[in-house]
Amino acid sequence: MKNALNHNIKNFRNFRGLTQDDLAAFVGKTKNVISNWERGDNKPDVECVEKICKALQVTPNQLFGWEPCPEYDEYVYWKEQRKVKIMELEEQKRKIQQEINSLMYDIESDELKDEPKDGD
Repeated sequence: MKNALNHNIKNFRNFRGLTQDDLAAFVGKTKNVISNWERGDNKPDVECVEKICKALQVTPNQLFGWEPCPEYDEYVYWKEQRKVKIMELEEQKRKIQQEINSLMYDIESDELKDEPKDGD
């Protein structure tokens, strides 16, 4: 059964800017072992948990999801706020593009009215 541990290993690793290879080198395992932990296929032993915590700069309780990690929680909040802002700006961009298209259509339609007809 999958739990918070596998997600937290991956999330904290990404938060710290480490690759699976980086974490593997730090704890003395292979990239495949790290991948298995992050998928929830296997769990690290106690010795590895200690090394993982040092590498990821978290406590065991934070790694297992038993207590919050304020620094990571702030990062997640900041990231979500940025996503919301991007969505708002994308919507504004869409509306502006619609307005530009409408104005361009009006200009083109008006120019067609003013063009001389054949035989004029």
